[in-house]
Amino acid sequence: MMRIASLLKQRALSIAVVLTTVIIIVFTIVQYRWSDEVSEAAAVRLADTLQMAMTNWQIDLLRNLSEITTTLHVLPTLPDGGDGEKYAQQFAEWLNITRYRDLIARVYILDPASERPSAWRLDPGTGRFEPSAWPVAIDRDTLGQALAETDAPTSSPDGADDSPRLWRFQADPPALIGGLAPLGERRSAKHLGIELDPDVLRDRIFSDLAHRYFQGTDGLDYEVAVTAGPAPRRVLYASDPGFGAGEVTDADGTLNVFGRILDSASNSPITVFHQPSQHQGPAAANISWLPLFDDGGIDQDWELVVRHRRGGPLGTFMAETHRRDLAISFTAVLLLVTSIAMLVMTSNRAQRLASLQMDFVTTVSHELRTPLAVISSAADNIAQGVVEEQGQLKQYGAVIGHQVRQLSGLVEQILLFASQSQGAQRFTLEPLAVTDIIDATLASSEGLLQAGHFTVERDVEPNLPPVMGDLVALSQCLQNLVTNALKYGRDQRWMRLRARLVERESSREIQIAVSDRGIGIAPREIARIFEPFYRSPSVTAAQIRGTGLGLSLARRIAEAMNGRLTVTSDPGHGSTFTIHLPCAEPTVIMRTDVLSPTTTSHS
Repeated sequence: MMRIASLLKQRALSIAVVLTTVIIIVFTIVQYRWSDEVSEAAAVRLADTLQMAMTNWQIDLLRNLSEITTTLHVLPTLPDGGDGEKYAQQFAEWLNITRYRDLIARVYILDPASERPSAWRLDPGTGRFEPSAWPVAIDRDTLGQALAETDAPTSSPDGADDSPRLWRFQADPPALIGGLAPLGERRSAKHLGIELDPDVLRDRIFSDLAHRYFQGTDGLDYEVAVTAGPAPRRVLYASDPGFGAGEVTDADGTLNVFGRILDSASNSPITVFHQPSQHQGPAAANISWLPLFDDGGIDQDWELVVRHRRGGPLGTFMAETHRRDLAISFTAVLLLVTSIAMLVMTSNRAQRLASLQMDFVTTVSHELRTPLAVISSAADNIAQGVVEEQGQLKQYGAVIGHQVRQLSGLVEQILLFASQSQGAQRFTLEPLAVTDIIDATLASSEGLLQAGHFTVERDVEPNLPPVMGDLVALSQCLQNLVTNALKYGRDQRWMRLRARLVERESSREIQIAVSDRGIGIAPREIARIFEPFYRSPSVTAAQIRGTGLGLSLARRIAEAMNGRLTVTSDPGHGSTFTIHLPCAEPTVIMRTDVLSPTTTSHS
């Protein structure tokens, strides 16, 4: 029944292991797919957030510039006699609505078509246009190009009318140039020129927009630059020194501020993570960034460039984050698998230990039953008068005494193992002569040696230094080794006790070895013979009596004496068990009390 129960437990454990393995595999696959989905969703969310920030940056910049063109709208005719009162009023209105009152540096009326190009500058204080030199910030070639273009309404491919655009943006240096004519009519030769302050653009508008849309908890999350013109582009603004001065190949996002689509394969002026945006942006459909503005040409383009401060393209960072998350997930799965494996190993070990304990109970029961049966039978014979002669009584008494001693030794061994397992046994360490330990062992084993007709060779080096130990405990340890040699010595009936001094560079030790010429120990079993309750299958099959505690107790006692117990064996030719004990220091003269170790066997 016990064998059937053990098999059922093992089968249930195997089924549980298989089910757990399947669950872990399914969990790993789900975790991998979930990690992919989370990473992709995070990348999309981050890309959308970056694109929204760049688009809002663009809209806010265009709003600041379009406020100027909306407020200082183009009048049908020039002011009479240079009177600019209406323009002065409109300029004052713009000052009331703008955040950047210093953005407009100067306002001009320009006539590049006359024999001698003329310019009039608005004095906001008097409200009049005063004759002025031609402004350096406004390119006459730009005006000439504007005059050469036709400004009449044209028809678009879908049949809708396209009104002429009345403003041209000059990017470098920044200026707004508007034709003095109403919508739908041919432009006048005279133009309104609005010169912008580049320092206000750089230090205030660009800086404010960068912090408004790319600000993090600890400052700007991104490096931001605004560049102008063809390559090599000129840096109009940089949040960090040197950023944008050269081509930024690892930028996380770029935006053509005026909405120009430079790549024929794309339908958007916005690029995020090196991929063209799926959204056209607020002004891309009109090519220019405001419907009333002419296309200023590629050499007048501005470009917004952003790069995350983590270094490198943020898309690469997201991929690295994904790999890191996968590594963490698989590490967690590996730890889970390791924990389950350890649980299975612990369970198998517990089952093996339980089996050993049951075998121990069976063995001890048998060991107790045999002497008890002999004692009971001898006592009955004496009590019933079967044995009357004096010689027979002495013989029966000797048998009873021998069996009682066997019982006492078995009980003492079990009690000693129990006390050592609980760490309750206390040893008294003192300097001991090696010969005293060997003499005490042979004296206590004399009856067994004589009954087994064993030959004992004694090889003890003379003048060995003393060792620190407990005489009773060390005698018990050595006696267990002697008893072991008696059990497994087969028909050779020979053993040798050898003691010698071994000196090393930093220590000296006494080695007491017990050798036999018995059945030996298989190499695969040497690691387990010191486990409590363990008995080799070959020993069990040979019906050699024992409890499986002798070697475990011997090793614990040796370790309690600050020593160790080792074994060498040649299967079929015998074994040698050696106790290694450190020599007592010459200055040690007092006894020392120590507790027995609480550790179990070494396997």
